[in-house]
Amino acid sequence: MDQNERIEQFRKMAQANPDDDLAHFALGQALSDGGRFAEAVPVLRHVVKLNDTYSRAWLLLGEALEHTTDDDGAVEAWQAGYEGALRRGDLMVANEMKAKLVARGAEVPEDPTAAGAGDVEFEDREPLEGEVRDARTGRVGAALAFAPFPDAVGEWIQAHITGESWEAWMEMSIKVINELRLDLGDPEHQAAYDQHMQAFLNVPAEVFAARDA
Repeated sequence: MDQNERIEQFRKMAQANPDDDLAHFALGQALSDGGRFAEAVPVLRHVVKLNDTYSRAWLLLGEALEHTTDDDGAVEAWQAGYEGALRRGDLMVANEMKAKLVARGAEVPEDPTAAGAGDVEFEDREPLEGEVRDARTGRVGAALAFAPFPDAVGEWIQAHITGESWEAWMEMSIKVINELRLDLGDPEHQAAYDQHMQAFLNVPAEVFAARDA
């Protein structure tokens, strides 16, 4: 399936689920991946309208706006998403938005977790045996005992995702399957599932590309 076919697949899902943030995020991400940033902007704006705590949607919206040369809009999106990402503990996404704001000399909103909330900050220590630094949250935690898939994606998850984040994805995956009415025996539906897993766990796109090669 080429990128345009994937976009149309996600567009159909979004049209069938007009109030579902997951469906619209999948479409917005597919449009961005395809370099169709002007089309991605209104889709991603709809996502954060439906769910203003969707941290990765704010990040992607800012990037899409940046590509359409709306630098002010990009900064506003990252500022709006940064505080919520910190409150939710989406530290990797929050740090990405903070880095983008700092690089542009833009104001970084005050950290709402700074007073007495050290549990949301990155730990300085290195992971011990049986631990990993989680690619989703930035926290050190227990590694998975085994790879969830017998491929490059499974190996990456075992090396970079804690058991806590994997359990969170298992809960989210039920929502993805049920709300989007996915049949994982269908390759197109499996692709939609994989895209949500990639975004949720912060899996690099090249890891999925290596598995599909």
